[in-house]
Amino acid sequence: MGERTKIINDPADLVPLLHVFKNDQRTEVFKAIAEGSTSLENIQDKFGEDGKDVLELLNSIGLVKSKWDIDENGPSRRYQTSYSRFRANFECNICDIIEILNISISSENVLKDEIEKIENLACTENNTISEISKEIDMNEVLVRALAKKCRSMSIEGNKIEAK
Repeated sequence: MGERTKIINDPADLVPLLHVFKNDQRTEVFKAIAEGSTSLENIQDKFGEDGKDVLELLNSIGLVKSKWDIDENGPSRRYQTSYSRFRANFECNICDIIEILNISISSENVLKDEIEKIENLACTENNTISEISKEIDMNEVLVRALAKKCRSMSIEGNKIEAK
């Protein structure tokens, strides 16, 4: 495990972290990787095919990283955690953090209408976070939180891009 610290400066960045660890299996897969570098085969042996999906999810949000290693069976990809520490460095309105926590634990079905509005606006030329926020009358922090929750969108600078 690297001696790196995950620094969160934006409360919306909590959404992927809280979302990914709301499931016990995801937490167990992450703990297995945190114990030491491990291969996809080891994860699948211990957690089944779902372990592979969890590993891909953890990799997509940057909590694990992979590197190639050579063992007695030849080259294999090994996974390890990207960070050993966590630090939150932000201040926000209490109502916003409550909404962020709600977004984190809610299913995408519950948030479907808001997510669809953001996705539709992200496909237009005026797709900056502030313009989308004004268009749907929602705080910018919450717009970012919803975009981070949905795997079909990404934030590039001050724009939301549909994947």
